[in-house]
Amino acid sequence: MINHNKIYSVALATLGVLAVCSSGLVLFLTGASAGGSVHTHLPDASLPWVAAINFGYFVAILFVLCARGFQAESARRLTRILNWALLPALPGGTVVGLYGLLKAEKISGARGIKIE
Repeated sequence: MINHNKIYSVALATLGVLAVCSSGLVLFLTGASAGGSVHTHLPDASLPWVAAINFGYFVAILFVLCARGFQAESARRLTRILNWALLPALPGGTVVGLYGLLKAEKISGARGIKIE
């Protein structure tokens, strides 16, 4: 039987790693654009905001993974809020958010206990 909870947790952890790496890369581009033009499709002034949003996603993902790992009572609610917040983060955040809303939301905690 497929354990959607483990799949969701791994996907969420992977997305968190990608978010923090992306944040670092965008901050690097911000520093590089200060010395000259980097020729991105975004204005140079928006790069720090993109890095901050990615880092915010990382912090939220880390917080939810900790709550799910410790089987906190609020883990299900936090997971639902994060899933809705991930939907506008194309493409990876949307996929993980939809998977969480459709499959993993019915499961709470790290052991896959069904909530009725």
